[in-house]
Amino acid sequence: MPRPFFSTAGSSIVPGSTSSSWVKLGSEGADDVYYHAGTKTYALFNPTSGSSLSLPPGDAGRARLSSKFARGVTDADGRAAARSPTTPRAGAGGAGASSIPVIPVGSSGSGSGGASGSPRNFGARYSYYPEDLANTKQDRIKFEMFTVSPRVGAGAGFREEEAVAGFSRSTGLTGFGARPRGSSLGTVFLGIQGQISDSNSVDWSGSTINPLQAALARESITTMKDQRSFTGQGVAGMLTGLMGNIFNIAKEQMNDRNVGNNIQILLAQEAVQAQGLLSRLGGQVANPNLELLFNGPQLRPFTFNFRMTPRSTNEAKRVKKIIRFFKEGMAVQTTDSDIFLKSPNIFKIQFQSGESGNAHTSLPRIKDCALIRCDVNYTPDGSYMTFADRTEGYPMTCYELSLAFSEIDPIVGDNYSTSSGVSPDEIGY
Repeated sequence: MPRPFFSTAGSSIVPGSTSSSWVKLGSEGADDVYYHAGTKTYALFNPTSGSSLSLPPGDAGRARLSSKFARGVTDADGRAAARSPTTPRAGAGGAGASSIPVIPVGSSGSGSGGASGSPRNFGARYSYYPEDLANTKQDRIKFEMFTVSPRVGAGAGFREEEAVAGFSRSTGLTGFGARPRGSSLGTVFLGIQGQISDSNSVDWSGSTINPLQAALARESITTMKDQRSFTGQGVAGMLTGLMGNIFNIAKEQMNDRNVGNNIQILLAQEAVQAQGLLSRLGGQVANPNLELLFNGPQLRPFTFNFRMTPRSTNEAKRVKKIIRFFKEGMAVQTTDSDIFLKSPNIFKIQFQSGESGNAHTSLPRIKDCALIRCDVNYTPDGSYMTFADRTEGYPMTCYELSLAFSEIDPIVGDNYSTSSGVSPDEIGY
């Protein structure tokens, strides 16, 4: 039977150490990778064979692990630097370790993680994770949440006298007014993590039109354009003239024996709805005139994944409020009567350069988005583990937050123009 990595006497790799002083970073092949912040030691443990291998400082194999699990190592070092002595967390249950670290107490601060304002009630102007993100030059993602305003009225982007149920006369037959943002409800800044991508797509599909349909369409357009020939005859006169023109075309084609026979079969096929009759009898098909045609734009999806490991009481509070910020912000709103439902809030997302605080020109711009899905994994390491902090409700030692957004409006060519504020030197949308 394989021996465990930890025994009652602790780990043999770092004598006297306990499970709470080691952090499981992940897997490397068939081995589990552990890290001991106090001695900067990596350990590879094979749960099948029970064998373990130590990679102390100076070992040549550490570089790859340091790069692959850099974020987990940084978090572990930060916790070790500020940690109080570990204390058993009674009743934690699950398959986690029996000794759980006490979350270190951080500075109280007046940021949005404090009681004066929080994303939970949308009262905060700014909230950061990690806690010190605002004081570094690290690049970040900005999520600002807004209410949705109706398109009716001057606030919808056109004059009040032109507003009719959200439509704009200035845009002719098709126009809706611009979708305005409402009031800002709060902003969250998170560090940029891996797997950044976007996907621009346009809807094209194949379309066919057979010769009879083409002839009918051509004569219909010609007849409607040449209305002078039917002045005073009304709609009935136009239709009579149209059918006469189509009959003359069919009559001319009938004079060609081969074409005439095929037209007769094709007409019979359409009359009795017998698909494939022309191919069955004549070994031919009507030219479908297949062509790829543009159908319209498509909306871009964006997915973000964040792994958040609190390093202080204040940071644990921030993480919980940030998660609620997104979950509550995407919730459907109710009306006083409950007869109708209102749209959830929308989000403005921007990649920012930590050096300048401006939009990152080497990453894509994103239009206003709706939050379609919010997934939270409370045990991303595969076991239930909490900090022994009663005042904060025993927060989890790690959270994984996955956010799926979709842009509200499609990308058009004008969005790349300098008049829209997009520099020729940046990627744009």
